[in-house]
Amino acid sequence: MTKRRLFTRLGIVGTLLAGALVVTLAPAAQGTEASLAATNSSSWQTNASVQGIAVAAGKAYAGGRFTSVRPPGAAAGTGEVGQAYLAAFDASTGALVTAFNPVLNGQVYAVAASADGSRIFVGGDFTTVNGQTRNRIAAFDTATGALVANWKPSVSFRVKTIAVSGTTVYFGGSFGLVNNLTRNRLAAVTTDTGTLLPWAPSVNGDVYAVDAADDASKVYAGGQFSTVNGTNQNTATSLDPVTGAVLPFPGASAVPPPNGSCTTRVKSIDASGGTVYFGNGGDGGGCFDGTWAVDIATNTLKWKNQCLGATEAVKVVNGWLYKGSHAHDCANQGAGGFPQGFDYRFLLSEKLTDGSLGPWFPNTDADPNSATNVGPLAFATGGNDLWVGGDFLHVNDVAQQGLTHFTNAAPGAAPAKPAKLLPYSVQPGVVQIHFPTVVDNDDSTLTYRLLKGFTNTTIATWTATSKPWDKPWLSYTDTSSPPGEVTNYRVEVTDGSTTIRGNYSDPITVASTASTAYDQLINADGPQAYWRLGEAVGTTTSVDSSGQSNNGTFTGVTLGGAGAIAGNTSMTTSTTTGRMVGEKAYSMPQQFTVEAWVKQSGVGRGGRIIGFGNSKTGNSGSGGDRMLYMRTNGSIVFGVNDGAQQTLTSPSGKNDGLWHHVVGTYDNGMMKEYVDGVLTGSALVGAASTYYGWWRVGYDLTNSWPGGGATQTGMGIDEAAVYPYALTPLQVQSHYAAK
Repeated sequence: MTKRRLFTRLGIVGTLLAGALVVTLAPAAQGTEASLAATNSSSWQTNASVQGIAVAAGKAYAGGRFTSVRPPGAAAGTGEVGQAYLAAFDASTGALVTAFNPVLNGQVYAVAASADGSRIFVGGDFTTVNGQTRNRIAAFDTATGALVANWKPSVSFRVKTIAVSGTTVYFGGSFGLVNNLTRNRLAAVTTDTGTLLPWAPSVNGDVYAVDAADDASKVYAGGQFSTVNGTNQNTATSLDPVTGAVLPFPGASAVPPPNGSCTTRVKSIDASGGTVYFGNGGDGGGCFDGTWAVDIATNTLKWKNQCLGATEAVKVVNGWLYKGSHAHDCANQGAGGFPQGFDYRFLLSEKLTDGSLGPWFPNTDADPNSATNVGPLAFATGGNDLWVGGDFLHVNDVAQQGLTHFTNAAPGAAPAKPAKLLPYSVQPGVVQIHFPTVVDNDDSTLTYRLLKGFTNTTIATWTATSKPWDKPWLSYTDTSSPPGEVTNYRVEVTDGSTTIRGNYSDPITVASTASTAYDQLINADGPQAYWRLGEAVGTTTSVDSSGQSNNGTFTGVTLGGAGAIAGNTSMTTSTTTGRMVGEKAYSMPQQFTVEAWVKQSGVGRGGRIIGFGNSKTGNSGSGGDRMLYMRTNGSIVFGVNDGAQQTLTSPSGKNDGLWHHVVGTYDNGMMKEYVDGVLTGSALVGAASTYYGWWRVGYDLTNSWPGGGATQTGMGIDEAAVYPYALTPLQVQSHYAAK
């Protein structure tokens, strides 16, 4: 009978019927699971940051600090066309609209369009446009590109943000006067003639963002302020669109008050339908940098996303909230987020219902030499696309400065190429296959097919969910080949539009007799890393025998000692901090097994055997977790941190100078510990702590853990392995029995 193993937490779908594998799938993933493709379309570039964008009349208008623009693919300084602070690009092709060439004497921060697309309004630091006086705000006719002659409010200082609602233009910034009348950082004028309206909220700090509800019932503003009209308003306020009065705004409680270590402010606002979305940026470690959503009818909070890394832009497009930020820690978003240290994600999507991260993973960078150095700064949409402006130099790892464009054009991004398979056969008529999933940057749910032989016969199919920071493994046990048959395998993956095949595995001969080779049994069970630790004396690198290329570095150890397994030597910690650390980092594994052989002797000795930590070279903060360590009395402890230090402890006496096989498994909260093939404890606990780290063999801090802190020197460790799933009791017993 053909069998397979499914890791059910991963969203893998299939059905096993007697005698054959018959897979019943959920509907195949579509080419673009998010509403936009992650592949950016062609557009011109700028030579410095873009800080405001609007789409109108078939054109994308971009304003910013730039002084020239150039074609897509052109290196900086090549093909530059002088165009300072404001330019227009064809909304379909991304090409420069040469007929629109206004001359401004200062940078632009804000661009907005009228509802009918007939005008665009720009704000910034400029005081002249086309040689005519325009103090920090101006309007252009989109049909002719001409400056609107009779639209010329005079603003005393910088205009940072503009929103248009019906016949009203709302704007905010750093100013105190408009047309020489008091307007403290917020004002409104008419769209037709620029007539100053009596709307005059008084704000005590700079305004960075303003937007009006679609039904014109409320105006929202955000920035670096603490009072509006003399009432306490912490960086966000809701205002009457006619009178400017402050409205009750319980949802603003999402923004924490400033304290000695944190000041956060609203940087972006987008009102869409019945909800208004906010993006915050903060100063100080752990300060609120995330997004939040408020019901417009009631002004109550709907949800809050607390990813760290200042949010500069938000925009709703076709049922998703798109976010520009330099997010670097979304661990507090639970299993859907990523931990500190994984990567900077400058572009993300979020679900409108709860703010959880969506399946859209393109990326930019940030220009380290720019005045802002944050990445994306401004978003705009024509309805089915997203224009992104900022201070970036690359998009999806390809040179593209300042401006880029994403659409919903099929087929979207393609899945990455699957890895070459490493099948093993250690039982007669049985082949075991384990492999990692891949990432598609706009479709997290993919379909995988396991193909056998050069005929590419499909023998198994899965659907599984993966993200750049969470690429689970799939597993299959093939019993369809007779002993002695030579065959091979490969994997193909599809997003419903594009199918990518991996390379054929090396030919494998199906076993005729059971193998007793320890390393073959380990590799057949699909380790993510396997360090035999049998390198010669003087070696500094430990080879990963799993084929997953996670070699490690030895520090403070002695090699060449007698091993637990015949024919292989071991590592001994020759210093109190002796260890080996794998070079690859991983994100917060929630399914895993740690396994090793350990030998220690002497009263008061013990130490860490194998585990996870957030340092590659030094000691991990709080000692890490997901670890096995030995107490001074010789008991083995398996520890996982779920917010508290959860431990399982074996009977004592394992510091008897003999080799002992130790295993800890964790599967979505279920901890199990085995010593010498016997289950010594189990417990159901919470989710393991979310951080980015490295698998380490040997020393790390255990002082804060129960019974931790034993002297590490003289500990022998051999055959260390880590798996991306929980080994079964039968697998653990078979490994122990193979010694």
